[in-house]
Amino acid sequence: MTLRTILAVTLLAAVPGVALAQPAKSPTPDDMASFDKELDALFTPGGLTSDQAAGKASKVSPTVARSAAEIEVAIAQAQAAELVRVPQVSAKAAYTRLSSLDPVFFGDPSNPMTPRFESLNNIFTVQAQVGVALSDYVLRYPKIIAAARLGMEVARTSQRSTEINAGQDARIAYYEWVRARLQVLIAQRQLAQVQTTLKQVRALAEVQRLSRADLMRVESNEAQADQAVIQLQHLAELREEQLRLLIGAPAGQTLTIGEDIRVALNPPASGQLDALMDTAKKQRLEFKVFDVGIQAKEKQRDAEKANLYPRLSAFAAGEYTNPNQRIFPQEDKFTFTWSVGAQLTWTLNDTLIARTTDRRLRAETNELRADRDTLERGTRVQVLAAQQAVAIAQAALQTSQKGLAAAEEGYRVRRELLNAERATAVELVDAETDLTRARIAALNARVDLRVAMVQLAHALGNDAK
Repeated sequence: MTLRTILAVTLLAAVPGVALAQPAKSPTPDDMASFDKELDALFTPGGLTSDQAAGKASKVSPTVARSAAEIEVAIAQAQAAELVRVPQVSAKAAYTRLSSLDPVFFGDPSNPMTPRFESLNNIFTVQAQVGVALSDYVLRYPKIIAAARLGMEVARTSQRSTEINAGQDARIAYYEWVRARLQVLIAQRQLAQVQTTLKQVRALAEVQRLSRADLMRVESNEAQADQAVIQLQHLAELREEQLRLLIGAPAGQTLTIGEDIRVALNPPASGQLDALMDTAKKQRLEFKVFDVGIQAKEKQRDAEKANLYPRLSAFAAGEYTNPNQRIFPQEDKFTFTWSVGAQLTWTLNDTLIARTTDRRLRAETNELRADRDTLERGTRVQVLAAQQAVAIAQAALQTSQKGLAAAEEGYRVRRELLNAERATAVELVDAETDLTRARIAALNARVDLRVAMVQLAHALGNDAK
């Protein structure tokens, strides 16, 4: 049984089913004006509003912070993708000690005129190389860079979507907190009403104008009303703590309600579901995240297909070596030489890996498409449910206003009858209970309408504007 149901049961049970034989000597105070004053005191000018709660939540949400970190990752990946266009440049400096070899003679070694060539044991090398993958500049690099940029766009859109979702959660939590505070206020007034009735019943029981059983029944009603107050106070504390966590409010900060839910709203006119779905698909950022993500996967697939074909590269190298291997005979001195060229290479392993990678990327793309279809179906149900919730809340608001007007008139008539000694105190309490219950229904209808409008705006993506 929900706390709202418990409160309703308590209100119904608060009136003892007894008819006093004699009218009360004094009327019950007029609670309608005092109730409005208590409501005025609950809604504080300058207090927290639902929009303020949404703004605070979007700044302190851990999920939003995680999305910001994902943006940094995407930016780093995009920068790394841009760097693939830089030619491969390398340099090295080396020293090599070779083992000694016998000299080489061209002729008779015993003849001192025979040319001899001594081997050099120390080799010093300074080398620089430049490689340019010419085919990749056409087939691969543009697609890699485009995919990385799309990934960065996905991350930024996801962060904005996360901020909106955090604000949505904060708005709903705000209205549930307001509802809980209102329920506590009404339950406390109901408890005071039952306690006043109990005093009258005890006075009548003392002069034996009321049975002991009727007295015990009213005492039971008081206990039930007191229990309802305790439960609703705990619920209000829970709702406030949930709201504090969402908006990052410290424990010592006092939260006051700055949005008067009694102010009339102008709900949007109902529309065709297909037209609303078109609006949702254009405005909701979740659809954009999937659409851009699918584009990024397609670019990755195109880039990976370049590994299926031979790769054309150009290269150049410069070498400053002592002794230079290109000079014969070797000389113990530094000599600079260079080389340039082009090559066409194909690797079987790259082709096999590219095929499996393409299959993986195709599957990941299909996953995104399936997730987008799931989102579209869920959004359609969400839009319809939110639109129906707005219509139901509007009808409930009109119904509750009629019930409230009837309860107020019934209370007024019972008071006049009591003043004319034609009604009893319990009959007046009965009328006041109906009035209290009508007030609960009216306030709940106003909260429900605000919640439904927030849900509809979120389902349509209006909060992403």
